[in-house]
Amino acid sequence: MAGALYRNGRNRTILIVEDEAVIRDVLHIVLKRMGHVVLEARDGEEGLTVSRNFNERIDLVISDIRMPRMDGPTMVRHLQAERPNVEVLLISGYSAETVPNDLMKDFLHKPFLPAAIEQKVQEMLSREKAISMVKKT
Repeated sequence: MAGALYRNGRNRTILIVEDEAVIRDVLHIVLKRMGHVVLEARDGEEGLTVSRNFNERIDLVISDIRMPRMDGPTMVRHLQAERPNVEVLLISGYSAETVPNDLMKDFLHKPFLPAAIEQKVQEMLSREKAISMVKKT
């Protein structure tokens, strides 16, 4: 995967951290259909383990906010300390008011349609790609 050519935002690595299997499965299907490499975890602790065991770039993390063992915001703070350039999309069935202000950049309320996740992921990965292109010049 290292050095892979990213065409139209495809071939990116996305880590899903979600305790509900049905939502995790839907996200996996949608993201694979978009052409991405998908990693999965059932909670924040497992998300950190998956990230630490994956030696290549993770472009985006999609994380639920409330999960057993370790919640999404706690996991995201640890993950961003280790991978400062990772983009984060928080999802929750609860109000956006439950999202800490420093993590409020990108949020999607559950339930959502597959088209909404496709659009949000494409928007975030396009923005990330544009930022990295600006840094190179």
